[in-house]
Amino acid sequence: MENLTVVVPFFNGHATIDRLVKSIPLSVPVVIVDDQSDRPLNDLKRKNVRVLRPDNKGYFSGAVNAGISACNTDVLVLNQDTYLEGTSALDLIASKRDTFAMIGERIVGNHPAWPRGYIHGTFMYMRRDAIDAVGLLDTKYYPLWGATGVWQAQICRAGFRALPVPDVPGFVHIRKPQERFGSAIQTLLERQPELKEWLVRTPPMISVVIPCYNHGKYLPDLINSLIGGPSALGHRSPQTFQGFEVVIVNDGSTDNSLEIMKSLADPWRAIRVVNRPNGGTGAANNTGVRHALGRVISVVGADDMMEPERLEIMYDVWLKNQHSVICDNMKLWGRGGIYKDAKGNPKMWRMPNYDFEVLIKRNIIHAGIMFSKKAWQEAGGYPEITKYGREDWAFNIALGIVGYCGVNADTHGGYLYRREGQNRTIRNTTPDWRAFFAAQMRDLFPRIYSGVRPMSCCGGAVKSVAANVAKSKQGVLNMVGAEGMVLVQYAGKTSSDMPWYGKVTKQQYYAGGNRRQIYVDQADVQGFLEIYDNGKPLFTLAPKPASSTKATLPEKEYVPEEQPTLVIEAEAEVEAAVIDVLPVPELPVRDPVDFKVSEFRQLIETTSFAQDEILAMLAKEEAGKARKSIIALLEDALGE
Repeated sequence: MENLTVVVPFFNGHATIDRLVKSIPLSVPVVIVDDQSDRPLNDLKRKNVRVLRPDNKGYFSGAVNAGISACNTDVLVLNQDTYLEGTSALDLIASKRDTFAMIGERIVGNHPAWPRGYIHGTFMYMRRDAIDAVGLLDTKYYPLWGATGVWQAQICRAGFRALPVPDVPGFVHIRKPQERFGSAIQTLLERQPELKEWLVRTPPMISVVIPCYNHGKYLPDLINSLIGGPSALGHRSPQTFQGFEVVIVNDGSTDNSLEIMKSLADPWRAIRVVNRPNGGTGAANNTGVRHALGRVISVVGADDMMEPERLEIMYDVWLKNQHSVICDNMKLWGRGGIYKDAKGNPKMWRMPNYDFEVLIKRNIIHAGIMFSKKAWQEAGGYPEITKYGREDWAFNIALGIVGYCGVNADTHGGYLYRREGQNRTIRNTTPDWRAFFAAQMRDLFPRIYSGVRPMSCCGGAVKSVAANVAKSKQGVLNMVGAEGMVLVQYAGKTSSDMPWYGKVTKQQYYAGGNRRQIYVDQADVQGFLEIYDNGKPLFTLAPKPASSTKATLPEKEYVPEEQPTLVIEAEAEVEAAVIDVLPVPELPVRDPVDFKVSEFRQLIETTSFAQDEILAMLAKEEAGKARKSIIALLEDALGE
């Protein structure tokens, strides 16, 4: 077979390698990359075989890349414990290589992110023009498991086609079918168990969630800033980090946005669409995160774009700050391109240093943040009462309350913020809207705006233990605010905030300066009303701020909700990428907390679960006991 080199990544596979090389025709060159085996492979005597032994260990991806770089032909990657019977497998490649740039054995199981399956490294043909177009395997983030899935997504995003085959004719894999890992991987995991999270990863790692209401015309620009292609800012290179999926959420658009989304949906490129009734950006974000399959979430406005390095920069920062929310600076752009300042530099919005006390007064983090799915669960998601805006502000506060503080990832402006008059913030920043949103935040977080700071809060620990938990006269522990909070008005003349203490709870509150109204625990109200200055009360009862209802809105932003119509597609591939969820049904999820580790292991090994149920169980465990062994069992089951 012409223009083909077999590449074999090798590690301690001495018992099977001879059988493999003898099954390959002498006319086909073979490059074996010895990835630092305990005993070097140097006793093979076959004229078509070369053995390379790089100085540094590269694991699967590094070894494959070394083999690819050692030739200039198409490549067939074969696992060391496989062999060929006859020429049927090579005949398959010969008959399909003009149509498909990647051909190989499909990984066992149906992962929801890969409805057509993805090819893994036991038998993987890679055409040279596709290699030249997208590059080698990702050794930085996927050194072993999952690298081939990412590469498959890359070539499909670049316009090539892949052919995952359930059973490759004439291809024999010696390993037992029920074994999850081959001997080489098993040895690595036994020797370096601390590296399992790095070595065994099933893409996607990041889910890019895009809420969209009547902004469908901008989506091709955004998608091409992720996968590469033409845009309003010229041709965009793909993201340097490609282990992501895209979840576009149609929030009941009334124009042709859904049709545009459906044209972009593509399971091969890991682009999915979720269709829902109109509920506002917060609700759309929650829907997107709920359906996201990645461990990490990156929210992006449908009318915005990204610089090519943005996901990688953000993800690298997140890896070092996993209990944080990651933000970055923004470049401003519009029809004339990227806006420039007086010196000709890109005009940017730089995010200030994170400060929770400033955050509760004004939003200092833009909406395009990155966070773990676990953080979203712990914060309770985006408050969906924020249908008319500032859902990002409310979510940032909710994250801060449970300890997910902000970290700025860069200064170069990786988020490209489109300003062409279409932004909602241009229309809802009037004094009436600002008053409405401020009242909405107080309604959502009354204890925070009264000065209470939970121990986990990014605002710092509470000033004293009594500020969070106080003893009643009966000696029973009571949470501050458990019986309700009351709004009081401060009438003093101090120009800055001053501490005030509740008579009963001993809670520390702050009032004064611009903080004229504060919430206090119901038990402390009488004590505040008894504080006088020169014969005049310093505190009086205050009317509750305007409730967050449609009647108080200065202007309506969204159209009334309508019952959606089902999306029915003729082509199965589009069907797999377009989902109607109205609403998301509750799954009959087993709660891992009900099981001991040994019991749960038996349950997983003896029961067939849907992928959605596995994901839901994983979420429950992470939000609950977070036992590493249970999480590992679920992640292994998810990757099968």
